[in-house]
Amino acid sequence: MASPWATPEELQTHLRLPSIDATQAAAVISAAETVIRADLDQTIDAVAADEVTLVGNGRSVINLPEMPVTAVISVTEDGTLLVAGTDYRVNRYGVLTRLCGCWPVDLDVDVVYDHGYAALPAVLKQVCLQVAGRAWVRPSTGLAAESLGDRSVTYDKDRTGENLSDYELRLLARYARGNESR
Repeated sequence: MASPWATPEELQTHLRLPSIDATQAAAVISAAETVIRADLDQTIDAVAADEVTLVGNGRSVINLPEMPVTAVISVTEDGTLLVAGTDYRVNRYGVLTRLCGCWPVDLDVDVVYDHGYAALPAVLKQVCLQVAGRAWVRPSTGLAAESLGDRSVTYDKDRTGENLSDYELRLLARYARGNESR
């Protein structure tokens, strides 16, 4: 299990609170990490020897699902072990290029590779603290507004307080899956 992106003490400092319930703060931080990972469609944390089966597409490139790619241990095409530098190459953005033609259509391409960040980029930690901070300060009741005369209720579309802002999405864009233009 990867280490939390932030600690309850860091959330306490971020919010400038004199004290904080460490258990609740850890849960809010974990939820913020989950929201960020889901938006990025990436694990983010370092993973060693991850195994993935891709399907050949008749093109010279296919994309590994996680980045950054830190090492490729093996690539097997329909049961045949391929040689790095001769049969394929890969870049840190997960673009796996077949050097001798194309990846055969509908054949399995099994890849074992390492990916993710050994040290969490500072911007990810900052966004995590911002999202966790909003959830801490504004816990969801499910209601955004309520009136008494002639009864009017408006439900909060952001029930958890953990949706990412446009600014946060721009900060995180370079870490999102499918964004190879870094």
